[in-house]
Amino acid sequence: MRPVFFGITVGASLLTNAAKRGHLPEGLDRLRPDDPRQAELDKAPRGALVEYAASNPRECCAELNTVAAVLERWSWMAADLSFVLYASDTGQGRLAAEVIKEALCRVASGFWRGGRCGGRVRVVEGLGWEDKFGEALLRLATAIREDFSEARREGRMPYIVATGGFKPESTFAVVAAYAAGAVGVFYIHETFRRLVELPMVPLQLHGAVAKFARGEADEHQLARELGLDVQHLEAVGLLVEEGGARRLNPLLERLL
Repeated sequence: MRPVFFGITVGASLLTNAAKRGHLPEGLDRLRPDDPRQAELDKAPRGALVEYAASNPRECCAELNTVAAVLERWSWMAADLSFVLYASDTGQGRLAAEVIKEALCRVASGFWRGGRCGGRVRVVEGLGWEDKFGEALLRLATAIREDFSEARREGRMPYIVATGGFKPESTFAVVAAYAAGAVGVFYIHETFRRLVELPMVPLQLHGAVAKFARGEADEHQLARELGLDVQHLEAVGLLVEEGGARRLNPLLERLL
């Protein structure tokens, strides 16, 4: 059995479900990032939230529901499990991630007693803020690349758990994880309500893109290789203009 690493995107379903059951004041799960009531989340009953999450993993939130479903099917993964939770730069994101972090190893111990389990939270600067969306995706890609590459160096099998969070962020997290060597993706299908596992996809950017990024080809050579013209590459966001010159979209540069 090889040790396992989970990279987990985090949303607000824990707080929404906790509010429905009286563990959190209603409305705190739906605040805008700049809402003054964000400060109230620092006073939330964290111990009660952890107890709720650890005792009800299949009902409390998308993240623990997925992890519990994975461990129910492959309990050996709980024998040596490490994880990172990617949280938005908001009070909701921090609180949800911290509670899940405290609860997750308790959940894992129910599938493999005496196993090794540990993890941490990475708050992605700007994630969750409308005016920082692009920059935040860059930072998310960088964080995932670093963590998944480290997991591979440690001999761990890295998976992305992508049920939590908004679709644009979780979709980009999947792409970044595959590019960094993820061996699979886990999520709970929102219609089927069951665990879905996507297999390993050895994803690499087109060689022509890498050459362009290294300065070994210009935008016209890149366009010919990809079967488009330069204007189309700009229209679809592959290239951006900066200082009178064209460069690769910074999102793709980070993936490289």
